Amino acid sequence: MSKIGETTTKKQQQRLNEYLLEYTRRIDITPGVKSLLYSLVCCEIEEEELQAYIDEHGTCYSAPSGFDKQRPQWQQLRDNRQRKTAIVSKLESLTSHEIEPEVDPIAELRAELD
Repeated sequence: MSKIGETTTKKQQQRLNEYLLEYTRRIDITPGVKSLLYSLVCCEIEEEELQAYIDEHGTCYSAPSGFDKQRPQWQQLRDNRQRKTAIVSKLESLTSHEIEPEVDPIAELRAELD
């Protein structure tokens, strides 16, 4: 395994442990909640890495055609932030003990695709 992979894994595990400790004080940690927390950790770390790349290289580049194009990393960063927002929203609804309305996943997917 490369040094970067080892560092990221350690960073993920450390942050996951911190979140587990914090959330254990607020709610019961089920396998689903633990999975959400792990996904959040991965999103956050990826977000930090992508943001560092964008800070260094910018959001666009000049293509050989002469046109400026958005970097794929910029799109990944925006997509990642949307995933992170959804995860945080779910976790916060669990910790506030709000009752969520029943959701039709197919209807949600159709709405996203429209």
